[in-house]
Amino acid sequence: MVFVTGGTGFIGTHLLRALLQRGEKIRALKRTQSKIFLEEEFSKQIEWIEGDVLDIGSLEDGVENCEEVYHCAAFVRFLPQDRDQLMKVNIEGTANVVNACLEKNVSKLVHVSSVAAIGRSRGEEVVNENSEWEDSKLHSQYAISKFLAEREVWRGIAEGLNAVIANPSLIIGSGNWNDGSPSMFKRVNKGLMVYTEGGTGIVTAEDVVNLMIHLMKSDIANERFIISAEEWSFKDLFFYIADQLNAKRPSVKAGPMLINLMWRLEEVASILTKRKPIISKEMARIATRWSRFNNDKIVKATNYKFASVKTCIEQTAKKFLEENH
Repeated sequence: MVFVTGGTGFIGTHLLRALLQRGEKIRALKRTQSKIFLEEEFSKQIEWIEGDVLDIGSLEDGVENCEEVYHCAAFVRFLPQDRDQLMKVNIEGTANVVNACLEKNVSKLVHVSSVAAIGRSRGEEVVNENSEWEDSKLHSQYAISKFLAEREVWRGIAEGLNAVIANPSLIIGSGNWNDGSPSMFKRVNKGLMVYTEGGTGIVTAEDVVNLMIHLMKSDIANERFIISAEEWSFKDLFFYIADQLNAKRPSVKAGPMLINLMWRLEEVASILTKRKPIISKEMARIATRWSRFNNDKIVKATNYKFASVKTCIEQTAKKFLEENH
C-alpha cells in the first residue's frame, strides 16, 4: 500500500495517475473542500482519507499498513499575508508526516521539496545539492519554509527514517488551470502583457513523477536530488506558450525598475480594493533573476533521460485549448 499526501494538487495528481498505471494500491489524503482533478476512472480506485497534514490523526490513519509514503502536500504562495500559513503547513505539516512515518515504521518516504530550498552560495552561478544555505534577503518566505521542512526530513533520517528528498525546479504540465504552474497557460491565453529578464530551470511533471517513483523503488536513501531538465528564460517560456496557444506574445519587457514599480502599485491597490495583489515583492525578485541548477547527480544515479520541455509545452497547450474552447 502507498500513501500520498497532496493527492489533489498539481504534482500529486500526476503521481497518483502514474502509480495507478503501475498497478499500485493507493491511499491518498485530501482536504474536505479540495476538488479532485484526477480522472474519475482513476479516482475511484483510490482510498481517499479526508484530513490534512496538520491533522495528526488523519496522517496516522493514512500511513497505517503503508510501506511507501510520498509527501507532496505543500502551500505555495509569495504574498506577505500568507507567511504564517506557509510556515505552518510546510514545516509543521512535514514534521507531522515524518513523525507518522517513524511511528508506523514506514519503509520509505519520498519528500517533494523544491530547488528553492537549496542554498545559494556567494559567487555560485550554478546550484547543486551541496550548495550551502546562507541567510539572505534574496530567499523568499516559500524558500525558507521548504528549507526548514527539509530539516524535518533530515531530523527523521537521524531518527532512523529511510527517506529521499526530490528538489524539482519549475514544473510544466497540465492540471488545475487556476493554480500553480498550469495557470501560466491561462494567464498567457488571456493576454499576458509583460515579460521579465530572468530565467530558471524547467522540468516536466511526468519526469518529476517518474524520478520520484524510481527513487522510491531504488536502494537510494538519505539523499537529496535536484530534478531539472533545461534552462529557459521567462521571455522564451512565455513566448513559446503564447505561440502554442495562438495567443499574443507579451510585448512589454519589465526591467528591475518597472517590475519594482509594478509590485508597489499592486500593494497599494490591494489595500484599497482588499484583493490579493497579482505580484508581490518576492515574486518580482524571482522574476528578474536567473536561477541555474546542476542535474548531474540525479542523471548519474538513475541514468534518466529527460523529456523535451518544448514538447511538453506543446502538449499542455493543446490540452488547455481542448478543455477551454
